[in-house]
Amino acid sequence: MLMKTGALGLAFAACTMTVSAQKINEKELKVNVDKIANSTQQLKNLEPVTFQYDTKKFNYLELPTGAQYGFLVSNVLPEFPEMVAEVSKQYNAGKNNSKVVKYTEVQTESLIPVLVAAIKEQQAQIDLLKKELDLLKEKSK
Repeated sequence: MLMKTGALGLAFAACTMTVSAQKINEKELKVNVDKIANSTQQLKNLEPVTFQYDTKKFNYLELPTGAQYGFLVSNVLPEFPEMVAEVSKQYNAGKNNSKVVKYTEVQTESLIPVLVAAIKEQQAQIDLLKKELDLLKEKSK
């Protein structure tokens, strides 16, 4: 019993000694940081769609079933080319045989900062219009 506990403790100590973490400052990690501009106009050019994957034809890709919400790559590419990525999936093509398929998809999570920028742009426009409306109300009295 003593030998098992000692060996377990030694194994645990060995595992904890090999783990180390390096903390990287965000300002070092992210370079060429710029604010997102004209996001409202770019978003106006996007066409959100609903679609279904052809899970019968491409069953080996294990794509989600049912209605999906998103964008067509062909629509996003002209506005946000950096949000389109090529994806590779490996699948089993028989006994001891695997294949790789590649396709492009929209990285929709990358749209979140653009949406926030567009909301901020719209809010600035709303605030300006409110001020103009208040001035017109004052002048009409």
